[in-house]
Amino acid sequence: MGYGRKISLALGHNSLTSLRGQLEIDWPNLNDQSLNGQFWEAQWNKHGTCSLNNFKQLQYFSLAIGIKNKLDILRMLENAGIRPNATVTYNYIDIVRAIKAEIGPFEPELYCGMPHNNVVLLLEVRVCRDAMGATYISCVNNNNSCQGYLINIPE
Repeated sequence: MGYGRKISLALGHNSLTSLRGQLEIDWPNLNDQSLNGQFWEAQWNKHGTCSLNNFKQLQYFSLAIGIKNKLDILRMLENAGIRPNATVTYNYIDIVRAIKAEIGPFEPELYCGMPHNNVVLLLEVRVCRDAMGATYISCVNNNNSCQGYLINIPE
């Protein structure tokens, strides 16, 4: 969605530095936290630039952290009897229904690791908001790598 327009994050040179500690807690690169800066820059270039007319970088990242902290995905899943467990698996549609029970009829995106014996590991849940960050919308990519598999949710 960044339309090819890349803008760098100046974490050491502007007010975004004030959010670095919070970003490290709430939005780390789970693959390699030493690459957090590159990860956040990629998130900004892919998603944040879509709302550039509405938000500066600091506002975008503050809004993202606020939304993340209000949206308790694990609680949503637990309310539906879906709990992280190394040996229990769940159906894709049951996980989606649990999320939709909270956010409404909007389609989330689920991303899973490679299947092994028809079971995949849930890696990421995405819910989408409008460009102002005000309301949920269906995620448009609908690139759900979990569909059709039994899903394990890591502890």
